[in-house]
Amino acid sequence: MTAAIELADRDGLDAVSMRRVAEYLRTGPASLYRHIAHRDELVTAMVEHVTAAFDYPDPAGLDWRECMHVLARQDWTAFLTHPWLLTATTTVTPPFGTASLAAMEWALTALGELRLPPHEAARAIMTINNYVQGTARVVLGQPREGAEPDPGRSWQDRLHDTDLRSFPRLRALIAEPLPDGDRNWFEDGLDVILDGVQARRRGEQR
Repeated sequence: MTAAIELADRDGLDAVSMRRVAEYLRTGPASLYRHIAHRDELVTAMVEHVTAAFDYPDPAGLDWRECMHVLARQDWTAFLTHPWLLTATTTVTPPFGTASLAAMEWALTALGELRLPPHEAARAIMTINNYVQGTARVVLGQPREGAEPDPGRSWQDRLHDTDLRSFPRLRALIAEPLPDGDRNWFEDGLDVILDGVQARRRGEQR
């Protein structure tokens, strides 16, 4: 399993096949088939291995927002460390094993204090997952080394010398100074989503 993950980290998920993993291990494919039936099973096991490497804390010791930050930060770290996970977990039939299901159960349990209908809680988690995946794709897809990861600063850099006189609102946005120093832009964006979740909870209680 470690060999397959190392291969995917180096060359991407498309490079992972039973034959390539066997070559990486300097053995024959037949030896792998005694443990893994096919490539899809291999990818599922890879996702499981990475997911199981993270221990989620007891949600009883955190409020729901803190838990959602833990969930998002774990996915964020996993995607940046193993970019192939973005492909593996966003297919039409994503791989779900015991560790993945346990992570979903943890997230649903953490949202229990909001007393949302199950489909609303699931929608909140899906929205958070989509936010993390989309943001990770942007950061991983930066065209040049050392590019600014903060989206706000990146926009300012890219549009600094652009004539925006025909776009007054965009011009004002780009001219607005951002806070000095590092911003928690990832967490700030997540909090926008969580504010919406909290607002929907209030709506449900009316």
